[in-house]
Amino acid sequence: MKNTLEKITSAVKGIAAALISVLGLLVVVQAVFGSAAPVDVIGNLQALIGGFVSPEAGFTSFLTLVLVVALLAKNGEDSAKK
Repeated sequence: MKNTLEKITSAVKGIAAALISVLGLLVVVQAVFGSAAPVDVIGNLQALIGGFVSPEAGFTSFLTLVLVVALLAKNGEDSAKK
């Protein structure tokens, strides 16, 4: 059971690291190609963050933002250890 959970955790961390890498690559692609880029990643990120910190956002939005940042920071720390 423990071995299975470790495999699942490892797989999820690998997928998350890959998706964060792709996100970074898409931001660079959009910065280079501008409006000709296939996806508006920067606009989507701005809308996402705006939803967390807009005047209409409540305390739960703030807590969600803190949770997302903490998860990303933990994922970065785990990647740096390897």
